Amino acid sequence: MKFPTLTDRDRRTVRLAAMGLGLYLVLFGGWRLFNAASQRRVEYRQLQREAAALRQKFDLYDSRVVRLRRLMESFQMDPSRLPTNTLVADASAALQQSAQQSGLQLGPIRETLNRGAEREVGSIRLEASGQVPALMAFLHRIRGLGFPLVMDSLQLNPEPMRPGMIRLSLNLILLNYGQWQETEGPRG
Repeated sequence: MKFPTLTDRDRRTVRLAAMGLGLYLVLFGGWRLFNAASQRRVEYRQLQREAAALRQKFDLYDSRVVRLRRLMESFQMDPSRLPTNTLVADASAALQQSAQQSGLQLGPIRETLNRGAEREVGSIRLEASGQVPALMAFLHRIRGLGFPLVMDSLQLNPEPMRPGMIRLSLNLILLNYGQWQETEGPRG
């Protein structure tokens, strides 16, 4: 098959048509390429925002863990290791030992167990007498006993028959960490 020879005008027309077609393809392809690249940029920025939000959430939980560890160390308490069946008796024994170490004379101690699904395991009411430094040392030691104790009431009265001595009436509540965790859930 023999092709006809092209004239200069035909060659110029074919050249212009090829350049126009090439320019069209470059512009159309470039436009589609630009749109695809901008879509990927948008998706990448969205992923960056999600990663930053997750990083911030993890940092929040990490700071909570650090804060909880500090509290556990300062109170010398690990809630997961507390025996729930003897918690009130163990806390009462620790309170008695701490009072004796502080130099207090113990009076009656009443332990009350809460039954059911409450936020408190029980309560301890104790009475003691001693001098002000011994009472202050005892109150300071309560914090580091290793039990989830909350001071409900504290009453100090002078002892009229013994000058320089103060009578302490203290009501403490033992918290049930299992109930607090189940009802509150995670915050954040």
